[in-house]
Amino acid sequence: MDRKEFEEKQYRQQSRMRSFYDFGMGILWSVAGIFFLGYRKLGVDFDFDPLLTSIFGGACILYGGFRIWRGYKSKQQAG
Repeated sequence: MDRKEFEEKQYRQQSRMRSFYDFGMGILWSVAGIFFLGYRKLGVDFDFDPLLTSIFGGACILYGGFRIWRGYKSKQQAG
């Protein structure tokens, strides 16, 4: 195996790991967003403004969706 093949293989592995990392973080952010949108139904009581927790929950879901999308796109490019 020559140097170019080795570098290409290493790049694909790093790209694949970055893709899995984006998927995992996207799922975690989305779950956090769902929690902040529905924490009152779970019986959890935070001393925060419900409007702010709803906005933060929505932002978490949007960011989680972005991370999942980015992981999907980078996985497609790595092929």
